Amino acid sequence: MAWFLAIAAVALFLAGVTVGVLVVVAREIRREDRLYSLIDEAPTLMSKGTRKLNGFGRRDMELRVIAPNRRAPA
Repeated sequence: MAWFLAIAAVALFLAGVTVGVLVVVAREIRREDRLYSLIDEAPTLMSKGTRKLNGFGRRDMELRVIAPNRRAPA
């Protein structure tokens, strides 16, 4: 019975970490969308981590997102 409780506690902890990471990533994606900051440097450290986790900004990927009221880079 003790093994079952230990395994359940570890599973609950890992589920909490996973949900926490997903919440932070979703919040940062929403913030970037609101600020139209995808064509600039990441505004916060969490935004930078979220971009890295999602694979956004890789060297082999061209950025084709242009925010309203902004000019295309020359």
